[in-house]
Amino acid sequence: MPTVSATACWAAYVVALISITAAAPTLASATSLGPLAMGLVLDVGATAIVYAFSFAGNNSSVYDPFWCVLPLWLGFYYKSLAPGGFFFYEPRETLCLVLLWAWAVRFFVAIPWEGWTVGLRTEDWRYANFRAQMPSAAYWAFSFSSFHLTPTLLVWAALAPAARVLLQGTAAPPLNALDAAAALLSASGIVLEGVADAQLSRFRRERRSERATCVVGLWRWSRHPNYFAECTFWTGMLGFGISSGAVQAEPALAIGAPLLWLFFRAASVPLMDQRSLQQKRRGYEVVMRSVSPLLLWPPRAELASLGPSHTE
Repeated sequence: MPTVSATACWAAYVVALISITAAAPTLASATSLGPLAMGLVLDVGATAIVYAFSFAGNNSSVYDPFWCVLPLWLGFYYKSLAPGGFFFYEPRETLCLVLLWAWAVRFFVAIPWEGWTVGLRTEDWRYANFRAQMPSAAYWAFSFSSFHLTPTLLVWAALAPAARVLLQGTAAPPLNALDAAAALLSASGIVLEGVADAQLSRFRRERRSERATCVVGLWRWSRHPNYFAECTFWTGMLGFGISSGAVQAEPALAIGAPLLWLFFRAASVPLMDQRSLQQKRRGYEVVMRSVSPLLLWPPRAELASLGPSHTE
């Protein structure tokens, strides 16, 4: 696998963000697209630029943190178009932006990307598996549609309710009880994801075998609590869209969070479970029968049959 330098990784993101920032005013004046549609066009354009760097470097992992970077840019882009201007912040939109940044920063700190520092010397195992099964041309077409464009579209859709909140500006209605529930959901998602990552990291440091199965903490209640937490965060963003009245006015805004839940349950969970089975993780067959695939749920009694030899 050819390496991709840190300079090339930085260049991918700098070029993508500068390009869409420069293109936004021209596209807005040349088309009649609304803010959300314009955000989608710019989002896809930036994804295509990052993909070009992935293709040039022969490594799809150039995209890996992109789905956390673009929502931050989109948040401020939508805010710049709101009544009152970029420097007016009402409570609901402030909550959305603060939580969005907390979500992204947690990811960057907890899962540091080697592309920022030393460059990419490996590629995500999921990409490598598909690469090995396809001719080069077919793989790169698949990489664009599945590894680059699909997560971009999912996150754009999940952000759409919060985007409408940001676009309301001075016209935003007052805070209400639903805002508290939405903030609690998003904040809980951030905390739960951090706890799940920390528990798994500690388990990996302390385990005695590479084939051990983690069933401690949140991982005893869900096979993939990090995925559950991610979906919970975006459900909170949907909550802000409901509390502001935006979703009631545009019901299609509500589709993003459910799509994320469906994607993780139907695509990500089976892929990760299959990998654990292929790696012959001890007792994973029991874990699959006993532990919820996504939701946090009490495990079945059968899980108690796993002794220390399976988990350590």
